[in-house]
Amino acid sequence: MKTVIRQIVLMLLMLGGVSITHAAGGFYLGPSVGIMDASVSGFDDATNAGVLLGYDFFNLEQLHISAETEFTTTISDGDVKLGSQKGNWDIDTRGIFVAARVGDTFYIKVRYGVVWSDVSVKVGGLSVSNSDSSGSWGGALGWDFTEHWAVQADGTLVDPDVTYWNLGVNYRF
Repeated sequence: MKTVIRQIVLMLLMLGGVSITHAAGGFYLGPSVGIMDASVSGFDDATNAGVLLGYDFFNLEQLHISAETEFTTTISDGDVKLGSQKGNWDIDTRGIFVAARVGDTFYIKVRYGVVWSDVSVKVGGLSVSNSDSSGSWGGALGWDFTEHWAVQADGTLVDPDVTYWNLGVNYRF
């Protein structure tokens, strides 16, 4: 009797593994552009462009769980004004996240992960650079306007004092 129960449990586990494999949705990739909003006095927004690569490793009805990585780089430095001194700043980021997306044609996404950032500030002839890593979280609203294409508005905390507000397009393979 125990052998039969073990065989049934083993079959259920194998079938569960097959259904999870079938539930996976595959890769997605897309560019984004937006502002790096520094909540630091004297720092104006920088403009960054990025690329997002993700993989849906679990789908259940309208719930999608994904692993994502995102890279951004500054394409237009932000202005800095400290007292009477003026300058500029930029930030490059690399992040890895676990994301949960709910919805079908229209969706809401939340994600949590780690971001590594490289920040450079140039003011009054002085230049300071810093690299850091920190926990990160964010959210997005999106629209799958075809089977493969989606557009999403996203906000992600990429540094304790900087949020990346962006608009992106994704292609699902």
